[in-house]
Amino acid sequence: MSQSTTILDVNQVWKSYCRQLKRSMWYGVKDLGRQLSGRAGARDPQHLRPGEFHAIRDAHFQMQRGECVAMIGPNGAGKSTMLKMINGLIKPDSGSITIRGRIGALIELGTGFNPILSGRENIYINGAVLGMQKSEVDRLFDQIVDFSELEHVIDSPVKTYSTGMKVRLGYSIAANLRPTLLLMDEVLAVGDVGFRMKCFAHLRKLVDEGVSIIIVTHAVAMLSRVATRSIVFGQGRIIHDGDLETGTIIYEEELSTRATAHQAAATDNEASTTVARIENVQTCDESGESQAEFETGETIALRIELGCDQPISRARLVVALCSPVHGELGSVSTPHQQFEFALEPPGQTIVLTLPRFPLMLGSYHFDISLYGPETTDFYHRSCGRGSFRIVGPPLDANGYGLFGALKLEHHWKSEH
Repeated sequence: MSQSTTILDVNQVWKSYCRQLKRSMWYGVKDLGRQLSGRAGARDPQHLRPGEFHAIRDAHFQMQRGECVAMIGPNGAGKSTMLKMINGLIKPDSGSITIRGRIGALIELGTGFNPILSGRENIYINGAVLGMQKSEVDRLFDQIVDFSELEHVIDSPVKTYSTGMKVRLGYSIAANLRPTLLLMDEVLAVGDVGFRMKCFAHLRKLVDEGVSIIIVTHAVAMLSRVATRSIVFGQGRIIHDGDLETGTIIYEEELSTRATAHQAAATDNEASTTVARIENVQTCDESGESQAEFETGETIALRIELGCDQPISRARLVVALCSPVHGELGSVSTPHQQFEFALEPPGQTIVLTLPRFPLMLGSYHFDISLYGPETTDFYHRSCGRGSFRIVGPPLDANGYGLFGALKLEHHWKSEH
């Protein structure tokens, strides 16, 4: 695309925070003094002072007119900080953010609302903040109220609105005042399903009309209804900038890595004895070759290598399939299919085969537990093992294909 269509340019942006309030205030005074003395660029943004951490590290990306970008990442990854810098609420420590056009933002629920004023008055205040003339807001007022479905309370103070009503009003103002760039942070995760579907249809219309949109949300399943590109943040860095499907999987892997590290610290050493243990886990294709990427419907084999120091008769395995987004999806056990095995030193390998795997796009892993014959005979639990991806086929959230975590075998027929 030509340079004229670039409406957002984020160039080598850094941002750090300090965890200690008093020290943070002192740093703020020093930084203000540096700016007033004309030495604002003297400090190396990569250098952290005591107590500081990087919220954003060397971020750079561009957005074109009519793009809808999903900005995703685990909590604390930096996405909301980036959104606030784009909106001008906070300044970057280094780098530049260039915006060509007018910004509309719905970043935090209730932000920009005066609770003692009515919904009507808040609409005009928000329009003025966006630099609009009263006549422009007059022209769009009925459209905003109709979309929000709040005509019956539009002259009541905003403090009397429910959470869902505030979302309706905030979205209607931000989207219907036709900004060049619309920023949205988690707001569509609130409210009833009907209004969310209405919002997504409206967002698609805005994109078709040339409005650029950034959506920050943890509800990644909804994103394919409107977004085609994803920017994934991890520990303040952009770790993916590209198609939505790949970005969603990388985001889930980031969640899985965090959950696995937490669970491993709590459970990997959770053993009543060191007599037997889970030593290695590997995902394979149906021929036994190591593989970490699969298509929906393919066969997945899980090789579980067990070690032991003494014979154990009638050992049991329980394998739980987990998603970092959806949690535990289901589990299987060796006794369920009357599969019995005994462990003899130094150990052996057990293979679990999952034919016609029904899960769809995403990142997954297994939590595995090793028991003896009795319920109380617990030996070892190992979490976050055998991580793998389902990489295709693509999903369709608009009702023209498959969507969700599970591929349902199905048949249609018409009855007269």
